[in-house]
Amino acid sequence: MKRSPRVAEVVLGLVLVAAIAAAFLAVRQRQVPGGAADAPDVSRADATLDLGDVRISVSAGPRPLLAFSRNRFRFRAEKGGAAVALDEGVVSFTMSMPMGDHRHALVPAADGWQEAEAVLPLCPSGNRRWFGQLDFTLDGRARSAHFAFDLDAPPRGTGAEGVPGRL
Repeated sequence: MKRSPRVAEVVLGLVLVAAIAAAFLAVRQRQVPGGAADAPDVSRADATLDLGDVRISVSAGPRPLLAFSRNRFRFRAEKGGAAVALDEGVVSFTMSMPMGDHRHALVPAADGWQEAEAVLPLCPSGNRRWFGQLDFTLDGRARSAHFAFDLDAPPRGTGAEGVPGRL
């Protein structure tokens, strides 16, 4: 049975579409930081990152976390039941598509907390899931921990920076 050239073109087109879709998904999954896919979500409640020898409490606010607004990310580490400082602490934020460099050094705060403020954009794709990576040194050893959160759009009429009347 002889196939028409049209059927062969359709089959080839479908194979190409499937290959492009597979490549897109592979690249997109690689852009999510290692370990972040199962990271605790701090969008609506605080979380604890258990790294075995150290536990890190993570708090984010104000809630809901808003795009184009100042959001504060706080970290308190405990080792053996006592608060410990995270030396050279830096928190960085990424999502599944490139959104620029968002790295912030932690600064000391009250009661053993360390914190950073970040103003993050809303993704043009509509994706609201961000991933945070906390990098620090503890006892001379470089360590990392991951968490996730969703950004809400700023309220209507507040403008891009969340300032009333500003566009």
